[in-house]
Amino acid sequence: MPSLSTQEFVSSHQKELTHIATAARVLGMDAVLKAKSGHVGLPLGGADMGTLLYFGVMNHVPSQPLWPDRDRFVLSAGHGSMLQYALLHLAGYALPKEDIVNFRQLGSATPGHPEFGHTPGVEVTTGPLGQGIANAVGMALAERMLAERLNCEKFKVVDHDTYVILGDGCMMEGVSGEACSVAGHLKLGRLVALYDANNITIDGTIDISFGEDVAKRYEAYGWNVLHADGNDFASLAKALDTARASAQASVEKPGSTGPTLIVCRGIAGKGSPKWEGKPKIHGNPMSAEDVVDAKIHLGVEDVTPFSIPAAGVEAARTLMESRTQKFAAWQKTVEAAKAHWKTASPEKLAFFEEAIEGKSTGRPAIPNEAWAAAKGKMATRVASGRALSAAAKLNALLVGGSADLAGSNNTTLEGTSFVNAKAFGGRNIHFGVREHGMGAIVNGIALHGGLRPYCATFAVFSDYMRPPVRLASLMKIPSLFIFTHDSYAVGEDGPTHQPVEHAAALRAIPDLNVFRPADGLETFAAWQTALEDTHTPTAFLLTRQDLPDLDEVLGEGTPPRTRDTVLDGMRQGGYLLKDFGNPAAALRVCLVASGSEVALSLRTARELEAGSFQTLSGETVRMAVRVVSAPAPQLLAKNPVTLNTLLPADLPLIAVEAGSPQGWGEIVGRKGAIYAMKGFGASAPASKLDAHFGFVPEALATFVKNFLSVR
Repeated sequence: MPSLSTQEFVSSHQKELTHIATAARVLGMDAVLKAKSGHVGLPLGGADMGTLLYFGVMNHVPSQPLWPDRDRFVLSAGHGSMLQYALLHLAGYALPKEDIVNFRQLGSATPGHPEFGHTPGVEVTTGPLGQGIANAVGMALAERMLAERLNCEKFKVVDHDTYVILGDGCMMEGVSGEACSVAGHLKLGRLVALYDANNITIDGTIDISFGEDVAKRYEAYGWNVLHADGNDFASLAKALDTARASAQASVEKPGSTGPTLIVCRGIAGKGSPKWEGKPKIHGNPMSAEDVVDAKIHLGVEDVTPFSIPAAGVEAARTLMESRTQKFAAWQKTVEAAKAHWKTASPEKLAFFEEAIEGKSTGRPAIPNEAWAAAKGKMATRVASGRALSAAAKLNALLVGGSADLAGSNNTTLEGTSFVNAKAFGGRNIHFGVREHGMGAIVNGIALHGGLRPYCATFAVFSDYMRPPVRLASLMKIPSLFIFTHDSYAVGEDGPTHQPVEHAAALRAIPDLNVFRPADGLETFAAWQTALEDTHTPTAFLLTRQDLPDLDEVLGEGTPPRTRDTVLDGMRQGGYLLKDFGNPAAALRVCLVASGSEVALSLRTARELEAGSFQTLSGETVRMAVRVVSAPAPQLLAKNPVTLNTLLPADLPLIAVEAGSPQGWGEIVGRKGAIYAMKGFGASAPASKLDAHFGFVPEALATFVKNFLSVR
């Protein structure tokens, strides 16, 4: 933290801060005007908050945007992106003026909402309101978990805060409440959120839809709540000093104090004499005349578009000079710590090098000897638990938990504790019944870096956390989402808990690996594939019910699958499980299935190949059936060579899945058929539902024969 208090800093640099805030407002107005779209209310109204954070509070180095111990900043109100872009440009990040001029244009580094990995200095993709503050909770949690595992009295190599600017929309979205409840429960004191309470939304003033006492709600969550004038540096500084003191107290005595919310009463569009404080300023560009009027009102002499006031540029450069000193001091601490750990704690050194420095270990994702546990009859949720446990013994970065379903999801890691408000050294997390917040928190942990997070719930509740799953895919971060109880085989709980359309919905998300394994070996392969991929999130769809080992279903005389064969199949989306029997058969058909329906397809193939059939012309024929396991059909569809090799387009193709038929058309084509669910589930024992919905060999065989027009 800076040696001066924030109040002392403001007292010494009030003029410089004002110049920077004015420059940020100018850039915000000009960029939105040129783009003819965007939100200018926050860049104007939030300029004072953002300026004080970037130039007076946060430890960050523009030349080192990925410095592991930087303070994190999240603009949860991502519609006000020009505020962040202006601050990044003025601070000296690799964001040239040309990108500011090309705000919201194709190919620029300044998209309409901040995007992680696209713009230097942007920590997270925000825009869907509430997600950013929830991600920030994950970042603050990651900092505490890493700090407890690495820091000691002599060496503090993980020692930073997480700051957020959020608005009324974020406060209204339910995900923020879920995540902030977790933050308060865990007393994440190093999380500081500035709430831009400007009383404005798109439709009008806030009171038309939002009348609750936010301060009392957050106090009930366990947060410290402060108040400040969002457009006054001195008022903001006083609140931030209190927040930072609280953050330090939470480090010295874990559990003593929670995160801080600063309710910043401010004016949307501050600086525009015509529009400040009015709803229209929230999401509409100002006219060219209004922009000129605002610049004159702010004391800007050169009103030419994108002419940045020189005083603001110079002030920003001067105030950022001291930031490099913080980075240099951290580097020296790290060098001393690593030298000490080399002999005193080699395990801690290895963890630091992997978690903080990103050093590759070269070890397998799952120990070779652990794969024996993948064989035999079991539910794939059980196999997943075994794979996760085995991987966690080698991979100290794996952390996570469940939405109050850990025992059912098989996600609790043995040999380590659950984190709590007073101890963050464990690797298990109780998320509570908060799927939406859980997914966003996990994304925040992944974005922070240093840990590989997972979370779990029932597949039917993937609906509740679809936004963070989608955003993980958009950001290309390797979050792990475990969804168990993947079909009507949930049984007696009935259709409310039986997913039907969920596999198709998840597969529809671009850049998301969705694996629905058919047995233990495929489940282990899915986990290894997921852990090897550091730029793609993964969703696992796993069964509640036991599934047979596919090698046992194939029976004697068939060579057992190898680990490499199944791994290759997982990576490309599918593999050949059983080739055509009856070489001389006149009728050939290919069945392709995922998950629990793969064994069904094998049994149906055996039944079909054992019989003989009459065609419509009266000819008696034999049948040959190929079975392809497709644990990730969306990947198979992306590999046309593999797809056509496994499932030749000139042969009858039938897809089999106890779920929605959507998506399988890409695999079987217009001439193929899909054997799937036609509606929702029902409440009954799973064994009864198999026959009721027709997922038994006799029913599937009849469907195949009808499709081929034989009897």
